[in-house]
Amino acid sequence: MEARHGGQLITTTIRGGNAGKIIVNAKDKVIVSDTYINPDNTETQLPKRFPEDDANSGFFVRSSGFGVAGDIEVNSPKVTLDKQGRFIAESTSGNGGNIKLVIRDLLLMRRGGQISTNAGTAQAGGDGGSININSKFIIAIPKENSDISANAFEGRGGNVEINSQGIFGIEARSKPTEKSDITASSELGVSGAININVPDTSSIQNSFTELPPVIDANALIANSCISRGTKRQENSFTITGSGALTTNRPGVWVSNYITGEVRGVETTYRPWKKGDPIIEPQGLYRLNNGQLLLSRECS
Repeated sequence: MEARHGGQLITTTIRGGNAGKIIVNAKDKVIVSDTYINPDNTETQLPKRFPEDDANSGFFVRSSGFGVAGDIEVNSPKVTLDKQGRFIAESTSGNGGNIKLVIRDLLLMRRGGQISTNAGTAQAGGDGGSININSKFIIAIPKENSDISANAFEGRGGNVEINSQGIFGIEARSKPTEKSDITASSELGVSGAININVPDTSSIQNSFTELPPVIDANALIANSCISRGTKRQENSFTITGSGALTTNRPGVWVSNYITGEVRGVETTYRPWKKGDPIIEPQGLYRLNNGQLLLSRECS
């Protein structure tokens, strides 16, 4: 399913009623991207109740009164929110709605993509809604201001629960910023709860501000491996015994016997060629110079 160039699914309520519900089950992918551009530069016929979203592609369940915003539920292998593509379940004065995303592989948020259950958008009451995301991976760009938010103005911030194997480029913060955020804050009330369940990915820097340099692809499938060093073991080689001490140390007798010639090790590296065995990598490793390398640990 795709919603592009201002494509929208909308349910709204005006006064005290609750907005409807949007459920999308996609077999392949869901893409929400781009804004509407009127080629004639004339008045559009899109709804004017929420002008901030008139031109944005997305799924919108809104309440413009004291009612509760509706819910959004999406089940898909992959979801992309790009160029201000949005999933919105907000209320001007009532409680925000709920958003549930079940994504088998990837949630990709780019260039202002938004997932929001904010309440009190008219600087009024109402509690933020709940956001529940189950996705294998979640990727955003820190500087592109793609947000997951369950905020409120006077009421309590909502709840955000995320279950994922890896979250990159977006992180939980106490309040919204110009970066990509996960927030459940309240301007005048109590903040909500953010619960993120994800394995430890500290070996990979959680930043995609600038893609790191990549090592020659031929080296990735060669017979190489990663040897981990520690602060106690800096992978150095020290000669000890006769002849090991320098002659410029006062008061130290130096042996007259030499250790012999120290020879370098000849390199055996060559690019991988067809017919060579392929060694599958076991993980992604960051070297001291910042490069990322697909490789395996030495046995």
